[in-house]
Amino acid sequence: MTSGAWLVLLGTWLVAVASPGPDFLAVLRTSLSRGRGAGWAVAAGVTAGIAVWIAVALLGIVALVSSHPAAALVMRWAGVVFLVIYGGWILSGVVRELRRRARVAESPVGKPPAVQTVPTIWQSVRLGFLTNTVGNPKAVVFFGALFASILPPGITLAESVTVAAAMVLVAFLWFGLVAIIASRRVVVATYQRAQLWIDGFLGVFFVLLGILLIPWQGV
Repeated sequence: MTSGAWLVLLGTWLVAVASPGPDFLAVLRTSLSRGRGAGWAVAAGVTAGIAVWIAVALLGIVALVSSHPAAALVMRWAGVVFLVIYGGWILSGVVRELRRRARVAESPVGKPPAVQTVPTIWQSVRLGFLTNTVGNPKAVVFFGALFASILPPGITLAESVTVAAAMVLVAFLWFGLVAIIASRRVVVATYQRAQLWIDGFLGVFFVLLGILLIPWQGV
């Protein structure tokens, strides 16, 4: 690959990765609510999902899936279900917290705060992986178009591995940076003051994103 092709590829990829989307919001929210370690775990899961998409694109599987409408439709519906369920899970947490605060306010003595279940590292990694893969079916089109327009036809195996490694590294560094910034005390304190509003917005966002993915012409 020429230096120009590398510049275009990595520049386009950096813009795509940095653009706010489900991956970014999953890392952001987890880092704000669970801390840097959990945020890094989600970032690792997202990066693993990206590695899978890059691998299938370089192997030509993307073109195979794109040529079979039924397979693409199944992937899209899986994304719809995942995003709606994830958004609903966030919103259910908001409702539970509102009910808890109402009970505490009604009690003259007050009640101790509810014990929250902290997800394991594996659960955080799984969240990131599913958000990037199942929750992002349009990645099939993106990676196919990106590689078809930039990568040279005669790219070698070594160059393909180098491209994949560079893209995965860029993604992990970006999402890791998001986790670091979002887990800073001042950012967390700001989030905690407006947690219900922020979580409510994110929950609605994921649900609406899932609805927008519905292939209405096939319904």
